Amino acid sequence: MVPLLITMDLEIAKDHNTEEQKTILEKISFDLNKLHLPLSIFLTSDSLDLFKMHIHKLNSPDNVFGIHGIDHGFNENYKNLDEEIIRSNIDYAFYNICNSLFRSPESFRGPFMSTSSDTQKILTKKGIKSDFSVCSQRMDFMNSKGGDIRWLFSPRLPYHPSVKSPYRTGESPLWVVPLSCIGFPFISSVLYIFGLRFMKYFFRILMKESMITKKPIVYLFHSYEFTGDVYLNKSELNYPVSSFFHKFYISDVKKRYELNICLLKYMLSFDSVFPMNSSQYINYLERSSI
Repeated sequence: MVPLLITMDLEIAKDHNTEEQKTILEKISFDLNKLHLPLSIFLTSDSLDLFKMHIHKLNSPDNVFGIHGIDHGFNENYKNLDEEIIRSNIDYAFYNICNSLFRSPESFRGPFMSTSSDTQKILTKKGIKSDFSVCSQRMDFMNSKGGDIRWLFSPRLPYHPSVKSPYRTGESPLWVVPLSCIGFPFISSVLYIFGLRFMKYFFRILMKESMITKKPIVYLFHSYEFTGDVYLNKSELNYPVSSFFHKFYISDVKKRYELNICLLKYMLSFDSVFPMNSSQYINYLERSSI
């Protein structure tokens, strides 16, 4: 069995059309339901407030919601925040999901893929079971604001982290589930640069590894990637400007969406692939470790 986790980061992108960011959520929900594909959604609190009615379309038993911070702002980097701010942010995001969606989040992914030992300690105390922020063996760690050179040496398989480092194994009850990477991260932006054929080959390599090691395949995309650009001054943005690599992306947002659907269908075409959401996977891990 090859566990497959499709994850979506949902945040407000001020440099993309806001109305389109709302309506694309309904399309994603409809198309992934047709594929019988569970989705793990990491959402910011401000996106939940603004897109609430549209997010409810995604609030099905197959999908789960995880914490993605408050607003994905420039300074919301969990590598650097002090413990009290982390605790306040996690508490607010946790109860916002509980009160708005009537579900308790069980997973976390930091803005910019950021995390820390303090963050993981607070997540554990809050009852959060998993952290999806680490990108083991991702070579372009400098391209992510939360990136860390220790990604290169962090475990490839899901692990319990050390209380001293989120990138080493230890005794914490929390599970760290790394994003799939082999130098390149298995994310939609790589699809937009190298194309569908490359990503299919990438997936087959990851699948062969999974069949040997039982490592899950974790894919990431953002909902705003399928919406039109709005050009703003740097002063109007609350997060860093796009990375150097963005200029190489396919610019047609409809084509981006079609490529993602094609890739998802390809992954699901293998009999050994078993799609799960993050909660289902953690339950599977815990049963397997007994």
